[in-house]
Amino acid sequence: MVYDLLCSNPLSLIGYLLLLISILSLWIKQDIKVWGVIAIFSMVCGVISDRIAVTGIVSIVILGLLYYTVNRIDLKLSVRAIVSVLAIILSVLLAAHIIPGFNNWKILDNVSLSEISQPYSMYLNMDKTFVGLIILGLGFPLVKNLKEWVFVLRSALPIFLMGLIVLACISPTFNYIRWDLKFPNLVFVWALNNLFFTCVSEEAFFRGFLQRNLSKRLRGYKYGNILSLISVSFLFGFAHFAGGFKYVVLAAAAGIVYGYAYQKTQRIEASILCHFGVNIIHFIFFTYPALANT
Repeated sequence: MVYDLLCSNPLSLIGYLLLLISILSLWIKQDIKVWGVIAIFSMVCGVISDRIAVTGIVSIVILGLLYYTVNRIDLKLSVRAIVSVLAIILSVLLAAHIIPGFNNWKILDNVSLSEISQPYSMYLNMDKTFVGLIILGLGFPLVKNLKEWVFVLRSALPIFLMGLIVLACISPTFNYIRWDLKFPNLVFVWALNNLFFTCVSEEAFFRGFLQRNLSKRLRGYKYGNILSLISVSFLFGFAHFAGGFKYVVLAAAAGIVYGYAYQKTQRIEASILCHFGVNIIHFIFFTYPALANT
């Protein structure tokens, strides 16, 4: 059903695939002449297929200018603070789908993945994805060689495993999930969407921008790293308020895992992989998105 829907609108599909390629290109050549041009073609397909309007394009351009300005090293502290706040506000509005001009593609509508799970809808979100693309694209340090990838994987794996154990232990006490092994035929589309359009965007914003910059500001304080980690993790949890109080608490706990992975390695790839690892294990092995009637 999902694959039939995707094939039924090839121009929309091409637009999202180009956006995906634009993200992937960051780890090959982090050059705006590369990822930016691909992103522009993605937006053109989005306009033609009615996935994005002029107001949406304007908001993306403004967001890019804000983050470009923040990254300039010769800004006064007061100016940097104002621009950062504006960038944060616009990023949140885009991620929350409040900015008009986007017609995100719903490819699952109120579908239950099992008899004991809540109904689930899945969108391919352009607005939220562009937030992560712009943050990472405008000069954020990314892994570029095999040696760095080995370091990230070896460093993140124990953090991921410990975090997974903690989350797997506390989630059932909230009556939020249960064991529910499944492998639906939409798992490939879900995985691509979750990794590149959700995890990359959320980690770029929360860890790559908020935690990174807050850590810099609190560097001179004794518990600065801990404070930045906890603060951003709580913000990450609150960002999931639509799922209810239980989801906020669990998301905040997960945010500590992802934030610590980033803090330990100083690599955004570590937090992205931990985030995606938790999500895909949740999807395959437990009730997703949550236990029905919670």
